[in-house]
Amino acid sequence: MSLEQPAWFADLDAWWLPAAGEDVVARVRPLGFDSQRRLHVECGSRAWTTQMRLVADSLAKRVNECLPDYDVTGLIIHPYARRLPPVVEERWQELLGEDLGTQIIPLMMSRQGQELSTMALSAQARDRFHDMIPEVLERVRRLLGPDSALVEVRDPFLYPVTVVVTASDDWDNRDIIERALLDTWHDVTQVFGPEHLLSFEHAGYSQADRFVHEWAAHHVPSPEDLLPHVRTHDEEERRTREALLISRKPDLCLAFVTDPDQPTRMADAAREASIPVRAITRDTTAGA
Repeated sequence: MSLEQPAWFADLDAWWLPAAGEDVVARVRPLGFDSQRRLHVECGSRAWTTQMRLVADSLAKRVNECLPDYDVTGLIIHPYARRLPPVVEERWQELLGEDLGTQIIPLMMSRQGQELSTMALSAQARDRFHDMIPEVLERVRRLLGPDSALVEVRDPFLYPVTVVVTASDDWDNRDIIERALLDTWHDVTQVFGPEHLLSFEHAGYSQADRFVHEWAAHHVPSPEDLLPHVRTHDEEERRTREALLISRKPDLCLAFVTDPDQPTRMADAAREASIPVRAITRDTTAGA
């Protein structure tokens, strides 16, 4: 894949920073433009891959505002993937083609290199890849050479989206929570499609957690190992529950805060783990 970098491209402070903001700039790197003037970007984590897909259209518009003479037509998000044989990572898009190569993520080689696992970012990409599996298997085997043990390329599983929810202890507005959860569900469905699993996770000890649990029970499936709702004031137990949720690397943290100057502990932990946070107050249903 050949990408163009115009002379002004390297001056990221002049166009990328004002368009994307400091949080995105720290975690998402622009790579260049293709022949259709789509901006390709590379994300530093799975969570930011999801976030960028959710805001791709609006971010493309902001880039255009900063580059009025260039006419950017869209964004191509290059997803984060775990380590594979370097040659497979380097030539994955060449093996699949540019468009499909950004929609199917190679995850790992297992069973002593006999099996390649992948993940699809859309149902359409999953179905296209399924039809190509014999061809992809042969291409990867040739790429790895005569000593390759690869005998199977698995059908991709669909990318699961996980949102962790936290709230101030005194948060009592059920309506705002339900509107925000519905908006998030709508955003994920529009970007990823209705077949993707979306789960809302919470620490399970506040009144707001109960609101989330009750709403999600009627709208989306929850992980089998989701922590039960238990009222507790034990700080050690709270910290343990919160750390467990953040360690699962959710794609987004929704934080309902009564005081914007006092974010929740779990929201702070999410930011430290480079997980995008949407802070929501009683005056708004969405925020940053």
